[in-house]
Amino acid sequence: MSTQNPLIDLPEFLLLCKDEENITAFKDALRTYWPSMSLQPSPPTVAPNTPQKLSITPLHSRLDNTLPPTTTFDLIVSPANSYARLDGAFDDAISRTFCPPPHNYNTLTHAAQKVLYERWRGYAPPGTCTLVLFPEEIAQTAKWGCRFVAICPTMRMPENVVWDREVVYKCVWGLLGEVEGWNRRVREGKGDGKGKAESDKRIGRVLMPPLAVGVGKVSKERWAGQVVLAMKHFVDALERPERWSRLDWAELGKESFEVSMTWRGEESGKGKGSGVMSRGHGFW
Repeated sequence: MSTQNPLIDLPEFLLLCKDEENITAFKDALRTYWPSMSLQPSPPTVAPNTPQKLSITPLHSRLDNTLPPTTTFDLIVSPANSYARLDGAFDDAISRTFCPPPHNYNTLTHAAQKVLYERWRGYAPPGTCTLVLFPEEIAQTAKWGCRFVAICPTMRMPENVVWDREVVYKCVWGLLGEVEGWNRRVREGKGDGKGKAESDKRIGRVLMPPLAVGVGKVSKERWAGQVVLAMKHFVDALERPERWSRLDWAELGKESFEVSMTWRGEESGKGKGSGVMSRGHGFW
């Protein structure tokens, strides 16, 4: 029987929040849905050296020069549209940050769209995740050591997506599946993942903003709850393959109920999350 840590291929997460209230919502979601987990650095209430399933560190900052230069990450998450147009809100910040002059502003958009065409014929359904390696011309100058963007569309086009009740959960599960799978393949086929080629290297740390809380109008409570539950359930799937590889209907209720609790309480609030859509290029 293998004694290898089943979580060995999971990355660390940096949770980039420009609003302190989103960090608070995430802490509340951890207490509600995954009380054995805590953010990094661990609060005083957590015993020293308490093992954690995942490393999640909140950053109260923006994707700009206020993000400490000592911060490093391999992959940035785009809460994109289904066509990988990286030109609105946080996606605009990604393009401005990683494709500054003399690079063409659309360099990363075009690279992502090429990958989306190869995999999805140009349209990535909301809730999916597609990993895109930075083109060589921007990888050489990319800040913070970033090498990938994960296209995780929360919407087909910029719009209110409150109606898509569990899209955040689906996006985060897809992200975890893609990154864990990438790291597993690197580990099994490329040793320690420290080869010279970017495609040989492990994705060790992921920078992720809140998903769908801007244009999408998803509440911070729903976003935080679904991120926490996707992480919790994915970890459980890795730790208990005997269950998750042979699921039957009698076993599916617990996880489904937990996720539904992130939006059921909002259903009675008619119009919550509604409003005029704004693409908000200054959002980040």
